[in-house]
Amino acid sequence: MSETSNSPMRSVHRAFSVLKTLELAQQPLRLTDLAQRAGFHLATTQRLVNVLVEQGYASRNSHGYTAGPAALSTAHAFATTSPLRLVARPVLEQLAAATGLTASLYVRIQDTRVLIDRHEGGRRPEYSLPIGERLPLYPGAAGKAFLAADDLTTAVGTATGGAPSVRLADGTVLDADEVRADLTAAHEQGFAVSVNERQLGTTAVAALITDVTDRPLGSLGLSGATSAMTDVHTSPLPGEVCRAARTIGARVPAGG
Repeated sequence: MSETSNSPMRSVHRAFSVLKTLELAQQPLRLTDLAQRAGFHLATTQRLVNVLVEQGYASRNSHGYTAGPAALSTAHAFATTSPLRLVARPVLEQLAAATGLTASLYVRIQDTRVLIDRHEGGRRPEYSLPIGERLPLYPGAAGKAFLAADDLTTAVGTATGGAPSVRLADGTVLDADEVRADLTAAHEQGFAVSVNERQLGTTAVAALITDVTDRPLGSLGLSGATSAMTDVHTSPLPGEVCRAARTIGARVPAGG
């Protein structure tokens, strides 16, 4: 297929890359910063972001560009129709009530994860991640649950982003070998744990949700204050998360 015939599809991919950059930035970006982060020429970025602004998926103000309000409409449509979210909702509520922790549901979008639902138990967290938040897959238990199901070499590359190391919220620096060992442990255990990795003072345990054909659907996490979640590996929490993840996966309609 010629480059000309490829051009419309390439433009669509580039526009989504710009939108993803705006979503991950979580702050207004000047055009030059947006172009640099997205990896496109300034003129190309300007054309793409103009289309996004026109369609409501980006907004422009005196401080720069941000994601636009049309994304909220898209998110609402997903939230009200997603079989995974509808099936998982009562399970999240039950899990949060039984443990007193925050139960969260994530879906994967390429090398990121998005929080699509959350239910808080009796112990309110110091920090609540907003629904719709888009985060890297690593660090964090919910993201590791996805990566642990991937080819290990590919998963390590995704986790590190090609960098020689990853810095956690508590200041710990992990090299590629340590990331590999972390993901290997999550794969062998069938669940992932994070302690002060993405958010200081927060501990989480998560498991992958799969359907009856073992197709990954999402990940289910339990999180709370690190001071209240000691010895997670030997506690009942991993078993409860895994059982809840299996329950959700078994209830999601085929193809959902």
